[in-house]
Amino acid sequence: MLEVDCPCVTPEVVLKASGHVEKFTDLMVKDEKTGTCYRADHLLKDFCKEKLEKDLALPQEKADEFKRILAILDDFSAEELGAKIKEYGIVAPDTKNSLSDPYPFNLMFQTSIGPTGLSVG
Repeated sequence: MLEVDCPCVTPEVVLKASGHVEKFTDLMVKDEKTGTCYRADHLLKDFCKEKLEKDLALPQEKADEFKRILAILDDFSAEELGAKIKEYGIVAPDTKNSLSDPYPFNLMFQTSIGPTGLSVG
């Protein structure tokens, strides 16, 4: 076996080429009173699943709508996600407070690398 020597921090150009920079962003919402953050897609997913599982009087049209949302949820834009959260009256699960509009949160934390510290990693 041979040892492979590679950087511990990956240069940004590599992360961009691999799609990590673009894809490692989640849409978040904040509890407007406490500031607690939640993933917007998880709140909508949980709402749809709960309605499908527990609402026995749910009309078939609504059930089909919730199933369709679950199928395409990963493709929703911030605007679409925010509109659905407002349409269904989804609130913070812990406090029942209203939620902010969805905003992007990058899961990859930026750092400076290289001998000058000017390269982004």
